[in-house]
Amino acid sequence: MIVGVTGGIGAGKSTVCAVFEKAGARVLDADAVGHEVLCDPGIIRNLTDAFGREILDSDGQIVRRVLGARAFASEEGRGKLNAAVWQPLRQALLDKIQAALDQNPESSVVVDAALLLERGDPKAWIDVLVVVTAPEPVRIERTMARLGISKAEVKARMAAQLPEADKVAVADFVVVNDATPAACRKRARCVWTQLQGEER
Repeated sequence: MIVGVTGGIGAGKSTVCAVFEKAGARVLDADAVGHEVLCDPGIIRNLTDAFGREILDSDGQIVRRVLGARAFASEEGRGKLNAAVWQPLRQALLDKIQAALDQNPESSVVVDAALLLERGDPKAWIDVLVVVTAPEPVRIERTMARLGISKAEVKARMAAQLPEADKVAVADFVVVNDATPAACRKRARCVWTQLQGEER
C-alpha cells in the first residue's frame, strides 16, 4: 500500500508520518528527496539559468532559502521552479517507492509531500491520500520557526499551494492538527488503524 500524506505548509505532516513510521511504515520525505535532486548538476544549471547565480553558495550548490525567496515571489517564478524540478523529483520518488516495495512487497510506503495535489492527480501512483490540516495562524508560526523565514515568505509559499478545503475535499482520510502534538499523534494512530483495516 502506498499512502500519500499532504497538507499545507506547517500543517504537521511530519508528526503524522512519524506515527505511521513507528507503526511500521517506510516513510519517504519528498523534501529530503528534493535536496538530493537539487544537487544534480543539470538541475543546478537549469535553476541558475532561471534565477541567476545568486542562488548558489561558494561551493556552487543551491541555497534553498534564496531559491525559495525568488521562486515563490511570483507565479512566473513558481512555474520556472516546477518546470526544472518536479519531473526529476517525481521520478526519484517513484524509484524509491519501487525500491522499498522490492525489498518488502508487503510493506506500507508513506510519501510525505507538501505539493502532492498541486502536481496532477496523485491517485495515479498512490493508493490512499491522507490530508493533515491546521489553522493558518498556527501553520505560519510553525513554518517561521522551522525554516527561519519571514511571515511574508511563508505566505508566498502558501500562495503556491492549493487551499486547504480543496485538499480535504479529495482526501481519503483527514487528520486535524488543531490541538496538542499528543492529540495529533492520537488522531494519526486512529487513521493508521483504519488504513490497516482497509488493506486487509
